Amino acid sequence: MKFLTLNCHSWLEENQAEKLTQLGQNIAANDYDVICLQEVNQLMTSEIAVLDDWFIPSSTDVTIHEDNFALRLQEQLQCLEKDYYWSWCYNHIGYDRFYEGVAILAKTPFFAKDSLVSKTSDVADYHTRRILTALTEVEGQLLQVVSGHFSWWTEGFSFEWEKTQAFFANNSYPLVLMGDFNNPAHTPGYELILTSDWQLQDSFYAAAKRVGDHTTLAKIAGWEQSSGERIDYIFMTPEFKVIDHEVIFDGAKTPIVSDHFGVSVTAQWQ
Repeated sequence: MKFLTLNCHSWLEENQAEKLTQLGQNIAANDYDVICLQEVNQLMTSEIAVLDDWFIPSSTDVTIHEDNFALRLQEQLQCLEKDYYWSWCYNHIGYDRFYEGVAILAKTPFFAKDSLVSKTSDVADYHTRRILTALTEVEGQLLQVVSGHFSWWTEGFSFEWEKTQAFFANNSYPLVLMGDFNNPAHTPGYELILTSDWQLQDSFYAAAKRVGDHTTLAKIAGWEQSSGERIDYIFMTPEFKVIDHEVIFDGAKTPIVSDHFGVSVTAQWQ
């Protein structure tokens, strides 16, 4: 089974149309089972979209606009003869002009839920964070997938992680958490994740083969003093055997499409 996570930085990139095409072509070529995206934006002023049955609404009602980045990507994938179900949940206003959220795309239908994990619910405050979850089927088994864009350690991560764990208190399915965690490896936030009762494995270390390391460009928003960080992760419960972990869209074998690089993981059931 194949998974991909990417903070898209959508509609903020130069040559955005070309980068959207490159993202779609990579997804089509690799045939990912589940894709989690963050910073999935739509303009506040754009027209409301007419949706079809490929869109799966989450538990909080949202309005999808025609330029929603996940919608545009899903439409492009259909042009490439790749069908994906998808969902999107709204987090907060970004850059004073976007409704910013997170998305999940999956090849099989899923049940979508979202949950507020931040202390604030004010969409004008960028600290407002929701996770999006999908109960879906991959390789004949059900699993829970999470797409999240969390806060920095100093701005509320520990509270958000506590709320995330509480949301899954009664979960009985294998779990895959993907996204931008804004906590570099081996810092307190990262260690908090690994000490959870879920016995999560970081795919970077669990993989039999790995390519690449850090997942951001230097000096991006929120990391202005950094030369690059590993803050985008795929965490999995022990039911998964991680075969390979690869950082993509880093300008090596694949083009840069965002201010973050993507993480691609291949795994199988234990």
